[in-house]
Amino acid sequence: MSTEPKNKSNMKLLLAAVFIVYMYFLIRIILFKGAPFSLQSLWEQAGRMLEQPDRIFNRQGNYTPFKEISRGIEHLSLSDPFSSLNLVGNILAFIPFGVFIPMLFSQKVRLFQKVFMLSFALSLSFEVTQLVLYIGTFDVDDLILNTCGGVFGFVIYRLLVSSGLFTTISKRC
Repeated sequence: MSTEPKNKSNMKLLLAAVFIVYMYFLIRIILFKGAPFSLQSLWEQAGRMLEQPDRIFNRQGNYTPFKEISRGIEHLSLSDPFSSLNLVGNILAFIPFGVFIPMLFSQKVRLFQKVFMLSFALSLSFEVTQLVLYIGTFDVDDLILNTCGGVFGFVIYRLLVSSGLFTTISKRC
């Protein structure tokens, strides 16, 4: 009896567990900005939105592509490392997502499109959740940056696999 399928299954399970932990922290960072939250407070917030649905459409936000990205690039400063936090942070937050997806999905067919679409869909769900639950603002540039982060993660994954550095992990999953 070979231990290969069992090892592969265990590696996939470990990978899925790490992915779930990553997603938990991603949700905490993007939706709640690291602050504590409770399901009860989210439920109450959803109730308030149902009582006053017009609040959704009267919210401030950025609906113009590249508006905040351009502003962020203009204000980049070496003396203030936090000036690029929004630009770099949104990209960096989704890079692991772009690495995890190819490792979790064994199908190699149209993997780039999967990473792109899943990164876009996850980011869109975050932005809509912030808008609807009134826990942040909708920013189309966050959608662009997060999706780019997922794509960069996929590119990093492919480079690591093609260089041989990631081959053993990739084959085990």
